[in-house]
Order: sequence, then C-alpha cells, then structure tokens
Amino acid sequence: MSKVVGVFRFVAALCFALGCIVLVLLYLQWVKPEAKRTIIKSWARTFIRMIGMRFTVEGEVYEDSCLIVANHISFVDIFALNAMKPGRFIAKSEIADWPVFGRIAKGVDTLFIQRRNHRSIIAVNEQISAALMQKQTIMLFPEGKTSIGVSLLPLKANLIEPAVLSATPVLPVAICYTEKGQKTTKASYANISIFKCLWTICSTSDLAVTLKVLPVIDVRGKTRHEVAAEAAAAMSQAMGVPNPMLGQPEGLHHRCDAVGAEQKAA
Repeated sequence: MSKVVGVFRFVAALCFALGCIVLVLLYLQWVKPEAKRTIIKSWARTFIRMIGMRFTVEGEVYEDSCLIVANHISFVDIFALNAMKPGRFIAKSEIADWPVFGRIAKGVDTLFIQRRNHRSIIAVNEQISAALMQKQTIMLFPEGKTSIGVSLLPLKANLIEPAVLSATPVLPVAICYTEKGQKTTKASYANISIFKCLWTICSTSDLAVTLKVLPVIDVRGKTRHEVAAEAAAAMSQAMGVPNPMLGQPEGLHHRCDAVGAEQKAA
C-alpha cells in the first residue's frame, strides 16, 4: 500500500473522530436512547471502513439487553462491538484522558474503572447493576489486560457479578484480526501508542476484524467464576487458542497475574 493512502486514511480518521466529538457535545447527549444507539452503530461502521478495515460478524447477535464479554486487542475493538450491538463500555480510567478518543468514550456513556482500586470496582459494579436493571447492554473486557491477539488471557470474574445477581444473560464474543486472511498482531496497541497503532492499521492493506458471536450464557444458578470459565472455554475455542482457565483453581480465577510478556496492563 502507498504511504499516500495510509496518510489519507489516518487524517480522515482523525477528522472523523474530531467531528464525532463535536456531535457528542452538541447533539448526541440529547437524543433518545434508541436513536442514540442507531447513530453510534452507524458511526462505528463508518470509522472502521474509513481506516480501511473489513468488518464481519459471525454468529447470531442476541437481541435483548445483556452483558457482552470480549477479548481485548485494539482500540478498534470498541468500534467493532458498537458496530455490532451498541452498549455502554466498562473501560480503564486512563482512556478518559486519551486525546480525541477519550472524549468520544465519555460521550457514549462509558463507565471508567481504576482496576487496582478495590473501591472503584465496587462503585462500577453498582453502576453496572443499575444499568442492567434498566435493561441496558453493557460491554467489558474481562481479561483486564490488552493482548497482541494471538492468545486469550484468563477472564477476571469480578465485573461479571452484577449479571449473575440480576440474572442477565452473558454474551461471549471472540474478536479476531487478520491480514490477508491470516491472524495478525498489527491491530494491537498492547505495546505502542494509540496513534502509532492507528497509523499501522491505516497503512496496512487487507486488514479485517471479525466478531465471532458465541451462544449466550444463562447465568441462573451459576457463580461468576463458573460464568467466566464457560465464556473462556467458548472464546478460546472460537479463536483457536488454548483455554487459559483450564486447571486454574477457583480462588485464582480473579487474579490472572501470570500472563505472557507480550501483554501490558490495560
């Protein structure tokens, strides 16, 4: 791919993102929820096309409100999930301070969490519970870390608890990135800045993101650890990678400290 195409995509993506901020401030916060979801879905699909990436959804998307759990590889994950089924994200608190994209995250009602702050987790769980009771769809990345896209990390169960308590179905989604049909790490921002990641994506041809939507999990009668283990089994199989939860004692399900060197804290 020529650098000219890459530069055009990069600049267009930034301009589009800035335009989204303006619309968030001047319009989006006053529209009705259903209209807001439709707008967000359209924006997300437009952004993915603008950066030159193909977008595909495999499987049946659950129509009602639910808790979506997915693996985390790239900032594009957020756009891809919103392009499939818009909802409220649970994100690390650092994202709120990102230039451009942090303001967009705030505008689409993202719930921010300080992952190492126990009180923050409790507060966010209360907000998740309230949102689920209002039949809102919530999305989270329960790995707690960003990977380069070639493995699945153990899923932390803490933030799944509100779904268990409210009997809200959990929808596992495996996010996969490919280049010319082969698994790639080029979409990951695990070890680089978000803008360098954006440039890599914009300057690479034949990139695609596929969301593999897996069977919804009925949480009734299950613990949060059992739900996390069931989601991990389905996601790892869909990704074609080892299940990271096998052989892990229940007491360690929420720790997940031993991860590969290719990951960084999210």
